Amino acid sequence: MRYLFTSMPVSSHLMPLVPLAHAAQAAGHEVLVATCGPAQRTAVAAGLVTAEAGAARQARQPYDDLLRTLERAGAGSAPDDATSLAVHGRAFGEVGARMLDDLVHIARTWGADAVVYPGIHSAALVAARAAGVPAVLHGYGTPLPTFGPALDYLAPHAARAGVDKVTEAEIEIDVLPPSLANFTDVPTDIGRPAHHLAMRYGCFNNGGTLPHWALRPGEVPRVVATCGSSAAMTRDGALYRDIVHATGELGAELVLLTADAELPKLPAALPPHVRPERWVPLRALLDGCDAIVHHGGSGTVLSSFAAGVPQVSLPMPGTVNVSNARTVADRGAGRTLDIDADGPGAVTDALREVLRDPAPRRASREVAAEMAAMPAPAEVVARVGDLVAGGRG
Repeated sequence: MRYLFTSMPVSSHLMPLVPLAHAAQAAGHEVLVATCGPAQRTAVAAGLVTAEAGAARQARQPYDDLLRTLERAGAGSAPDDATSLAVHGRAFGEVGARMLDDLVHIARTWGADAVVYPGIHSAALVAARAAGVPAVLHGYGTPLPTFGPALDYLAPHAARAGVDKVTEAEIEIDVLPPSLANFTDVPTDIGRPAHHLAMRYGCFNNGGTLPHWALRPGEVPRVVATCGSSAAMTRDGALYRDIVHATGELGAELVLLTADAELPKLPAALPPHVRPERWVPLRALLDGCDAIVHHGGSGTVLSSFAAGVPQVSLPMPGTVNVSNARTVADRGAGRTLDIDADGPGAVTDALREVLRDPAPRRASREVAAEMAAMPAPAEVVARVGDLVAGGRG
């Protein structure tokens, strides 16, 4: 079986797909990843074979423009309000439009048997329909349909590819643990997947070196701060600066994960309680940590749940991170704040609460146990293979 995996040119969009890709390879299937930019580099680092899709048309640029719109609070307040849907539809649709020709060419030329993709990458579903192969909608957090506003934007491009009507993927992989609520309601009018498969979230956070100090708990409570790999998500470091100030009175160690982003608003000289790191694999790091403060990204939320660590979320308005953070709070596993309205002092109070109160950690560990009991990627890839082969038959 030949599986074509694809995502937009964003590393965090590809990471949730890597465990299934590895499982498919281990089961003897052929795997090819079609993307470009940071996502392509992540795939190569994960030991996967790639084919470039969209690089010649600068497919990453509309996504970077979207991040700046989000930074200016120009995408509404909730991920499913009209403004957010319109803004994300244009951005994700334009990324897809710049990748679509390559995706269709790769799927046809390589002879893909199925296309695996996250729902926000709507061009992948169009490519699967153009190539005449089944589509596998791979969840990366709360279950979402293939993103309708982006499909609407792609309609003329789909027509040029010979696709006049798009129907939803045949198979959906759902990684959300059973006790977590989904607070995002994205409309869809292309139907629903015929097959729904639950799968344990794989917590692939890229490879890296785990420092010796991270192998054991700290002498004081250890808090991790991560707000993604994009400078825009941290407001050029201003969000990290506020977190540094917020943790100064906690008597805790702060591990600040800055990735490779340029952060001009983060002071060059940091106080003694801060340990700056460019990149440490998050799931492994969390085993020696007591709490995490983050931007509400789907991968960060689920990796934190898998580690059984309480969370404080500072989501950017207009993104799915808002509903992710609400899910954490609803489960009793942490707090959600608006740092613009509440200020660094509220972050201090929230972290002090989750460090002292055993209830958020207990809730997090309950979810971790749920996740561990969900089907492994190896089981799911076998089931997907049966469904794809049965459909072809």
